[in-house]
Amino acid sequence: MKETISKSVDSAVQFLKEVSPVVPRAAIVLGSGVQVLEALEGASSYPYDKVFGIAPGVVGHQGSLTIGRLPGSKDKTPIAVLRGRFHLYEGHDWSVVTLPTRVLIEWGVPVLLLTNAAGGLNKAFEVGDLMVLTGYRDHLNPKYQETGLLPAIKASAVDCKNKLTERLVSVGESLVKEDKTFKPLRKGVYAGLLGPNYETMAEIEMLRRLNADAVGMSTVPELQTAHGTKTEAAAVSVITNVWEEDKAIGGHEEVLEASKQASKRLDKLFTTLLA
Repeated sequence: MKETISKSVDSAVQFLKEVSPVVPRAAIVLGSGVQVLEALEGASSYPYDKVFGIAPGVVGHQGSLTIGRLPGSKDKTPIAVLRGRFHLYEGHDWSVVTLPTRVLIEWGVPVLLLTNAAGGLNKAFEVGDLMVLTGYRDHLNPKYQETGLLPAIKASAVDCKNKLTERLVSVGESLVKEDKTFKPLRKGVYAGLLGPNYETMAEIEMLRRLNADAVGMSTVPELQTAHGTKTEAAAVSVITNVWEEDKAIGGHEEVLEASKQASKRLDKLFTTLLA
């Protein structure tokens, strides 16, 4: 499998070098229903199956890679927007789930911005909040899937703060000062679970006791893959629902709608960061 994936990385990178001789200065991976950077100048889009040899199969994950320039930016180097990702719950193994990230690293993209739709565990959060990941809890790793065990309860979250994370927070603070309608960014720990089901109240209480602020089914593999490479990665969760004991939990359609509404502020955050 490793040899097959290695060849997939090489062929994908070769394809991207042919369609874009200039390496993008940043890449953005969009989670369920997240819509940002829709109007890139001189943009060209390529379906995932043509780039990676496989397409995502989840609603809200378009499965296309777009390369273009950010309108109004002084830096005319292109950026890449990846609409959709692969998930472990689809039956893919770790190598397939991390394939796009491996390709971006090998291509030489220096900045990777990850997004996801997440459930809010922190009771102070509201639907539509944007949370910059400062840490994550890994319940997705294959070694836990094989044994059926979760990581040790007392294990602390993995710190994923870096200069890119700091820049995101700083830009968010500046936008709040400039625009009173821009909600302050949240910061917190993301718990990555296998899914694809929503969590029970017992599981939610467990995650809260583990000091997790949001929960989802992605992003951890990408952060782990980029760690220690020349590609600096940071992630933002769109809080699409907040679990409360006395309220019914919505479904995937509600997640997509909440992502759409929050995308406007996320677009402004990323556009300002990359301008």
